[in-house]
Amino acid sequence: MSQFFNYAVPGVPFGCVFALMSVGLVLTYKASGVFNLAFGAQAFVSALAYVSLVQDGWPRWAATVIAVAVIGPIVGIVLDRLLFRRIRTASPLVKLVPSLGLLVALPQVALIIAGSTPTIPPPAIVGDAQHVYLHLGSVPLSGLELSITVSTIVVVAVLVALFRFTPVGLEMRAVVESPRMTELAGINAGRISAFAWILSSMMAALAGVLLSPLYSQLDPQNFTVLLVWGVAGAVIGRFASLPLALLGGLGLGVAQQVVAGYLPAGVIANGLRPSLPFVVLLVFLPLARQRQIDDPLSGCDPPSSAVERGITGYRSATTVAASEGSVHTVGVWHQRLDALPGGRMTGILTRRPTATFSWVVAVVAVASALTWVPPDWLLTMNQGVAFAVIFLSLTLLTGMSGQISLCQATFAGLGGFMAGQLANHFGLPVVLGMVAGGLLAGALGVLVAVPTLRLAGLPLALATLAFALLADNILFPNSWIGNGASGVTVPRPSAGPVSFAAAKPFFVLSLGVLAVAAGIVKLVGDGTMGRYLSAVRGSELAANSVGIDVYRLRILVFALSAALAGVGGALFGSLEGSLSANDFGYQISAVLLVVVAIVGLGSITGAVVAGVVYTTLQVAVTSLPTRFAGLVAVLFGLATLSYTRHPEGFLDVLSGRVQSVVAERRARRLPGGPTGSGRRPSPPGDEATRDTDPVAEGAG
Repeated sequence: MSQFFNYAVPGVPFGCVFALMSVGLVLTYKASGVFNLAFGAQAFVSALAYVSLVQDGWPRWAATVIAVAVIGPIVGIVLDRLLFRRIRTASPLVKLVPSLGLLVALPQVALIIAGSTPTIPPPAIVGDAQHVYLHLGSVPLSGLELSITVSTIVVVAVLVALFRFTPVGLEMRAVVESPRMTELAGINAGRISAFAWILSSMMAALAGVLLSPLYSQLDPQNFTVLLVWGVAGAVIGRFASLPLALLGGLGLGVAQQVVAGYLPAGVIANGLRPSLPFVVLLVFLPLARQRQIDDPLSGCDPPSSAVERGITGYRSATTVAASEGSVHTVGVWHQRLDALPGGRMTGILTRRPTATFSWVVAVVAVASALTWVPPDWLLTMNQGVAFAVIFLSLTLLTGMSGQISLCQATFAGLGGFMAGQLANHFGLPVVLGMVAGGLLAGALGVLVAVPTLRLAGLPLALATLAFALLADNILFPNSWIGNGASGVTVPRPSAGPVSFAAAKPFFVLSLGVLAVAAGIVKLVGDGTMGRYLSAVRGSELAANSVGIDVYRLRILVFALSAALAGVGGALFGSLEGSLSANDFGYQISAVLLVVVAIVGLGSITGAVVAGVVYTTLQVAVTSLPTRFAGLVAVLFGLATLSYTRHPEGFLDVLSGRVQSVVAERRARRLPGGPTGSGRRPSPPGDEATRDTDPVAEGAG
C-alpha cells in the first residue's frame, strides 16, 4: 500500500492540470454545443505569452495575470464571436473541422507573433520549481507540484461558489440545460455562453501556464498531448457532468503514474502510459454517447448557414451552384440552350465548364512534368499525387458515408512501413509491397471499425483519434513495423527491366496509382454501394428500414478507405526513400481532414486539388524566413472560418459560380434573354416563366 501511495501522490499535480482541461471542455461543450478541440492550442498561446513576458523581465505574478486573465479570455471571446457561436446547430463535421484547424493554426500564429520560442526554461508561477518544500510521507513535493495543486484547489472552490451561490452561476446552469428556455425567461443566452467561454479559456490558459515548467522548452506538440488527457476526462464526465470530469482528470493523473511505476520497462509499458487516455476513450465513449443530454427545445433553434446549405456528399456528376439564388436562373437558361438547334451539346458544355477546365489543366500539368518542369518541382508534384491518394480515402469514408476519421495518417504510415519491411527483409517488389501494405491497412481498418460501429460524429472522431495515438506509442516504435525514430527504408520500385527510380518514370507510376485509386472511388460512388452510403449518410435508421445492412457497409467502407490510405502512404514512402513515425503521426490526421474538407470532400477532383495545393504550399513556405515555417498551418486554419459558411468546399463554390456566369452569358444571346426582351427568368412557380419558356412553348 505504501508503494501505491508513493506512485500515486506524484500523479496528483498532473491530474489537477488534466482536471482543469476536462472541466473547461465540458463547460464550453454544454454551454455552446461545440467540443473545443482547440483547447490545447489556447493553453499553448497563454504559456508562450507567460514565458515570453518573464524572459522580458516581467514579474512572474504579472506575467501570470496577463497570460491567464487577459490573453486567455480575449482568445476565448474571439473564438466564440467569430466562429463557434455560428455553428451550434451545425453538423458534427462542420463543428469538428474548425476546431481541428484552430488546433493546428493557433500555436503557429502565436509563434509568428512572438518571433521565436523563448530560450529560458519555463519557470513556476511561485517559488522554485525544483526545490522541495514539503514531504507527504516519504514523497517529496516540489514548488511546481505545490503551485499546481493549490491553484487547482482555488479554481475549483471559485467555480463551486460561482455555480452554487451567484445569479450568474444559476443562469449558466440554466443555459447548460436549455438555452432556448432561458431566453424565454428573459436571459441573454448568448451573453451567458460568452461568459462560459471566458471561464473555459481562463482554465485552458491556467493549465498551460502551470504545466509549461514540466518541459525544458515550449512545444505545441506537448500541449496537444495535454488536450488528449483533458478529452479523456471529459468523456469520463459523459460530456455533461463537471464533477465527474474533474474526478476523471484527477484519476487519470494518478493512474498514469501508477502504471509507470508498476509496469516493467519496455515498449509496451512506455507506450501504454501516454496511450492510457485513449484506452479510457474506447471504454467510456459508448456510455458518453448514450448519456449525452440535448436541449429539449433545440428544434426551435434557427439553422446555421452551414446547415442551410448542407454538406453535399460524393457526387457522380457536376452540380449547379445552390447559392446566390442562381439555381433557377441557370436551370432555365440551360433549358433554352438545349431547345435550340444544336443546343444540346452547348448546354452540356455550359453545365460542365469547370470539368472541362480541370481536364485541360490536368493534361497540361502532366505534359509539363514530363518535359520542362525542374526536378524540385517534379518532386513536389509527385508528393501531391501521393497525398491525393490519401485524400481519396477521406472522400470515400467521409464524403460518401459521413464517417469522421482521425486516424487516416496511421493507415497511411502502416502501408508505407509494411512496403519497406517486405522489400528490405523478404525481397518483395515494392509495387507488390504497396498492395500488401494497402491490404494490411484495410485489415487494420476493420479492427478500428468493429468496436466503433455504434459511434458517429464526435464520439467516432475521438475513438479513431484514440487508435491513432495507440499506434504511435505501441505499434510504430516496434522494429518490425515502424522501427521507432530510425524509421524504415522504402526503395523505389522496379518491374523487371523497367526501373522507376528516376523522377519522371516514378511520376508516371504515381499517376497510374492515382488513376486506379480514383477509379475505385468512382466505381463505389456511382454504383449501388455509393447509393447505399448516401442513404446511410442521410439517416442510418431509414437505411436500416429499407433493408440496408448498415454495420456491414460501415466496416466495408472503413476497410476500403484504410486500404487506399495505406497505398498512398507506401507511394509517399517510396518517393521519399524512407519513412518514420513522425511522417504520419496522429496530429497529421487532423491536418489531412482539414485540408480536404476545405478544398472539397465531395469529389475526386477535390482530393487531387487538395494534394497538389497542400504540397505546393509546403514547398513555397520553405523560401520564407524560419519565423514563418508554420504559415501553411495558419492559412488552412484560418480557411476553416469560411468553411463554416461553405462546408461544400471552395472547389464547389468556385465551380458553381463559374457555371452561373458561363450559363448566363451564353443565355444573353438567346431570344428572351437579358439582351433580348430585357427580362430574366421568373422564380419557380411564376406563370410568366412557363408561358415564355421555349421548352414549354414547344411542348405545347
